[in-house]
Amino acid sequence: MISWIQNSFQRHFRIMFAVLLAVVIVSFVFTIGAAPGIGQAGHKVLQQDFFGYNLGNEQDARAIFRDGNFSAQLKGAFQASGPQLQQYSLSRIAGLSLAKDLGIPAPTEKELSAYIANLAVFKNEQGNFDQARYKNFEDSLKTSREFTAADATRIFREDARLDALSKVLAGPGYVLPGDIAEQLKRADTTWSVAVATLDYASFDAGIAITDAALQKFFEENSFRYEVPARPRLSFVEFKSADFQPPVPPTEAEARAYYQANAARFPAPADAEKKDAAPSLSLDKSAPATAATDHFPKVRAQVEAAMKDEAARRAASRAANDFTVGLYERKVTANSADLTSFLGAQRRTATALAPFTFDAPPADRPWLANYSEQINRLNQERFFSDPLPSPDGYVVLLWNESLPAYKPMLTEVREKVAADYRESEKRKRFAEQGKALRDRLQAAVKSGKSFEDAAKAEKLDVKTYANFTLREPPQDLPYAAFSAMQTLEAGQVADMVATGDKGHFAFALEKKLPDTSASNPRYAEVRKQLMEYTAAANESALLSSLVEEELKRNSPATPDATP
Repeated sequence: MISWIQNSFQRHFRIMFAVLLAVVIVSFVFTIGAAPGIGQAGHKVLQQDFFGYNLGNEQDARAIFRDGNFSAQLKGAFQASGPQLQQYSLSRIAGLSLAKDLGIPAPTEKELSAYIANLAVFKNEQGNFDQARYKNFEDSLKTSREFTAADATRIFREDARLDALSKVLAGPGYVLPGDIAEQLKRADTTWSVAVATLDYASFDAGIAITDAALQKFFEENSFRYEVPARPRLSFVEFKSADFQPPVPPTEAEARAYYQANAARFPAPADAEKKDAAPSLSLDKSAPATAATDHFPKVRAQVEAAMKDEAARRAASRAANDFTVGLYERKVTANSADLTSFLGAQRRTATALAPFTFDAPPADRPWLANYSEQINRLNQERFFSDPLPSPDGYVVLLWNESLPAYKPMLTEVREKVAADYRESEKRKRFAEQGKALRDRLQAAVKSGKSFEDAAKAEKLDVKTYANFTLREPPQDLPYAAFSAMQTLEAGQVADMVATGDKGHFAFALEKKLPDTSASNPRYAEVRKQLMEYTAAANESALLSSLVEEELKRNSPATPDATP
């Protein structure tokens, strides 16, 4: 049986490192002005020192992010975004440097064991250290290509040292009694509320569109319709279908490929029912037994996948050879040499209608992903590197640069009319919300129930009784949370509009909690606020160190070398 920690770490390690390292590292490596492609004469290498690392070096940057990512996962940050992981990784390196400067010692074996035992990922449902989970974690490292046991031990030691540093930097995290009382009120007040909802989609704003209104709206918002500068492009396509291998893979090759990628080829449902119970072995490299050998049933899928991969590799090589040929022959944009080269290569350049990245060609939406590559194209560098496409690879060719311009209303009338209609509807929806709120409040003051008053206005109403913001009803609209904060019993909040709804919160009842020190929750909230304040202090200090180091060692680009 594969435990939770085995599932979590093996799944997160492989997907996390394969995807996040490929995506986020792009923003993490501070290479201002990415390295040029084959069409450029120079090669630039950036140098940016950062506490003993060079952020301009991909290997150093990858190591920083890899270690930080691993550390964050150990602390349970599986949902952290790329920018958050980047900031954490940088702060971690700054903290290690500061710990060294302050003489914070490396942890003893006893301290290291205590630190590991306190990590949430190694605790069971009762909050105790689970040796089995830790053992499964160790086993997962044996199959990980990203980390070894030695890497994990090093990061455990570093994080334990950072934990000791945290106690020095964070301080006691002082909080005032008033802060504790406010937090108790915010979290533990008992509410009973009714929420009335106005539907935006069915709201009839009664908008009449006139030429004068459209012209006025267009003039006031002309910046929204300005067409930016953009290139006119063509492309040369290298379809995978044109590079299918003529000879199918051998039986041994197909089986080896299947065993290395078995998860991609699940057995047919009927085969699962007929086969004997599967092996419980976690060793993916072990050969399949006769009872679990599904390869014959998926042989055709395996062969198709192998041929597709081979075809894409061949298309990639052909596209690369094409760009190398352009470079070596010193072909120039829009020239007879280009026409001759295309003819010799038996390739055709297909013209693309000019487009902006928020409105790529309908039949090629993936072009919007290549804004950076397209923006580099010009008269001198007129062809791109091979770019993956759904059908294979393409090489983009620059033809000319079109200037930005402001279109006439007649050119964009349909879009302007739609924007005007939406703008007016939103405005009138907000006005209707103000009027409705006033009528609802007046009806309640006159002795009418909020529910009856809301139904008279044809609003949907739902009541939520006796809850706190610590444990709110699951279906309570999020918009009601902010609206409730300043309400007293008997008050109707201003309408809070979301994308398709407008919500009116009415406080039926509001019971404040005991905010004195005799309340058992007082000490709990005080501890939480102190920990939060301490963590914020530490984070602010490390963030300032990161900012100062980055500013002090801004990238220095050496002279281009041939």
